Amino acid sequence: MLTPIDRTTEREVIEAIDGSELERHVDALSDLTRVAGTSGERIASEYIVDTLDSYGVDAEILEHESYVSVPEDAGVEVTVPTARRFDDAITVSFSASTPPGGVHAEAVRLGEVTPETVRATPVRGRIAVVEGLPTPDPVGLLDDAGAAGVVFVSPTEGHLHEMIVSPVWGTPTPSQVDDFPDIPVAEVSKEAGEWLGEKLDSGPVELTVRTSVTTELRTLPCPVGRIDGSGSDRYFVVGNHVDSWHEGVTDNATAVATTLELARLFAEREPKRGLVFGFWSAHSTGRYAGSAWYADEYWNDLRENGVAYLHIDLPGLNGADSLWFQHMAELEDEHLDAMRTATDFDLREGDDSWLGSSDRPARNSDQSFWGTGLSSLLSGGRLDPGTEEGGPIGGGWWWHTPADTRDKVDFDVLHEETKLYVALAARICESPVLPHDYTATVDDIEETLSDATETLSFDVDFAPERERIERLRGTIERVNDVIEGAAEEAEGAGSLAAAEDVQVALGNVLIPALYMDRPPYEQEPAVAYAPLPGLRSDGINAGSSAQQQCFERVSVRRSRNRVIHHLDRAQRIADRFLDEHED
Repeated sequence: MLTPIDRTTEREVIEAIDGSELERHVDALSDLTRVAGTSGERIASEYIVDTLDSYGVDAEILEHESYVSVPEDAGVEVTVPTARRFDDAITVSFSASTPPGGVHAEAVRLGEVTPETVRATPVRGRIAVVEGLPTPDPVGLLDDAGAAGVVFVSPTEGHLHEMIVSPVWGTPTPSQVDDFPDIPVAEVSKEAGEWLGEKLDSGPVELTVRTSVTTELRTLPCPVGRIDGSGSDRYFVVGNHVDSWHEGVTDNATAVATTLELARLFAEREPKRGLVFGFWSAHSTGRYAGSAWYADEYWNDLRENGVAYLHIDLPGLNGADSLWFQHMAELEDEHLDAMRTATDFDLREGDDSWLGSSDRPARNSDQSFWGTGLSSLLSGGRLDPGTEEGGPIGGGWWWHTPADTRDKVDFDVLHEETKLYVALAARICESPVLPHDYTATVDDIEETLSDATETLSFDVDFAPERERIERLRGTIERVNDVIEGAAEEAEGAGSLAAAEDVQVALGNVLIPALYMDRPPYEQEPAVAYAPLPGLRSDGINAGSSAQQQCFERVSVRRSRNRVIHHLDRAQRIADRFLDEHED
C-alpha cells in the first residue's frame, strides 16, 4: 500500500452513519416492483433524486433509451411417456418467444454444457434439459448446435431464480443483434427436474415449451448525484442498480439506501475529490444497459477524471456473516485493509459461484467502466454459496425470486457494510494522493500471461512482454517513490496534481490492457471471462485442425500486439513523469 493515504478521516465519518436513515430508505422502496421502464422504477428514481436534493447533493434524473427484455409467462408440459404440466415454470430475459402453442420436441439431457458435450449429444431439433442457472454460455452453445429449446433445472429446492441469457453487454450495436439467442429458454423447479430425470432414464421423453418475453426499447431513468471535490476535478464513482426483480429489497433497495447514506455523509464535508452516485436501470433485464449507457455517454470525462468504481449489490442480507469481494490489483491491498479495519466481518477466501471467486472482477455487477480506466471494487456480506440458506451465489435462497422482501434485511449487516463503503470513499476522496499502486497491476499482467499460456494449443514465447513488464515495474516503483515523497513533504498543489495525473494516466492504459481485448470504447461480452481474454484458447486444442490452430495464432498475435502497445504506452507515461519530477 502507498504510505500517505488518509486512513483516519473515515473514523469520524463512520461515527456519523445514521441507521434510521438506512431503514427509512429501505421502507420507502419496499413494496415497489421496480422492473426497468415501469412506474415502480420511476417512483423509486424520483425518491432518490428528492432525497439527494434534501441532502444538498446536485442530483437529476437522466434518461436514455435502452434495449430490455422482460419475461412474461412460460409453461413446460410433458406429453410422452405420460402427461404432466409444470405450470410454475418461468422464462428468462432475452429468451425467444414461442408461438402460442409452444415448441414441441423430444428431450435430451446434458450434464455440463461444454463444446465437447454438445458435440457428443444429439441436440439438433431437440429440447435440452440442463441442470443449473440459465446463463449465456450454455444457451449460446445449444442455440448454435440447433437445439429447439432449453429447459434449465433450478439448483435451489423450492425456488426458481430469474435470469438473463444475453451475451451482449448493454444495448446492442447493429453488429451485435445476431448475438442474441434465438431459442426458447425455460426454468423448472428442482423437484420437476428430478422427475424429468427419472423419465429420461427410462426412455424417450417429449416436451412442449411455451415462452412469452417482451423485448423492446424502453425509455429508462438514470438518477445521478454529484458532489464536487474541493481540491480536484477527479471523482470516485459509487454505483448500484435501482431496477429489480419483483420487490428486490436486498437486490437492490438496500444498496440504494447505503448509497444515499454515503451521499448524505459526504455532502456534509468538502472532500478533496468528488463523488458521483449512479443508480443504474436495466441491470436485471438489459444486461447492465444503464451503466453501459452512462459509460458511453460520459466516456471521455470518466477517462479523464474518474478514478475508481465501487459497485454495491446485495447488502444487508439476513444471515450474512462475512465479506465476499472482488477488486483490481492496484487497489487490492487498500481494499483488504479497509475490509479488515472498518468492519467486524471476516473475509470469505476462496468462495466460488456463478459470480466468480473472491478475486478479480468478472463480467457481472455493472462492470461497465473497464474501458474508461476506472479501478473496480466490489464487496459485501454473503452467505455460503451452494447451500440451502445461501442459495446459488450466497445472496440468500430468495435471490432473484418474489421472496426478496423486507424481512430478508438485517440492518446490523447493512450498517457494517456501510462502514466499509465510507472507509473506501474516505481513503480515495480525502487522501493527498490516490491509493492506486500500479506495480500490482503490472504483476497481475505477468501472472496472467503464465496462466494464459496453459490454455493455448501452441507454445508462445512471451519474452518481449516479460522484458517490458520488468522494466515497467521498476519504473512505476520509482514513480511511487516520487508520489509518496510529494505527499509526505506537503509539496505544492502542482506536484500533487501531477501525481494524480500520472496515476489516472496509468490506469487508463493498464486496466484496458489487462481486462479487455476489444477497444476501450467497447464492452467485453457478458460471458465466462478471465483477464487477458485475447490470449486464451477458445475451445481450440492440440487436436484441433490445422486451420483452426492457424486462426488462433492470428488472434493471439494481434492480442499480443495490443498488450505490448499498452505496456509501451504506460512506460512512456511513467518515464515522462520521472523526467519532470524525479530529483
